Amino acid sequence: MDDISVLQELNDRFIEAWRQGSWDLLEPILTPTFAYMNGATGEPVARSRYIDMLRQGAQPELQIDQLVIHVAGDAAVVSARSSSRPGHYNRYVDSYIRHEGAWLCMHATVWPLK
Repeated sequence: MDDISVLQELNDRFIEAWRQGSWDLLEPILTPTFAYMNGATGEPVARSRYIDMLRQGAQPELQIDQLVIHVAGDAAVVSARSSSRPGHYNRYVDSYIRHEGAWLCMHATVWPLK
């Protein structure tokens, strides 16, 4: 599979993990040093808090559109618009690195769109 297809599949898995509130789905595609920043406040979120947010915040209605994937060597950015309620949108950017031949997400941020 080409890089774009692999990253699109990983993005689908990331979204599905949030739909289900499943750390088990998400953890294997993250680097051990994965970091999340709250885009609304600009504050970093501790890993333990991020895991709690995921597990307690399942979003079965989560949908995405406007997916863009940019690859530059062993780095990539995946971005899309997301929504779990009609008329309410967020934008996210996930940064990936290729590590030992596999793409892993190292950083994510989500912010509300007005």
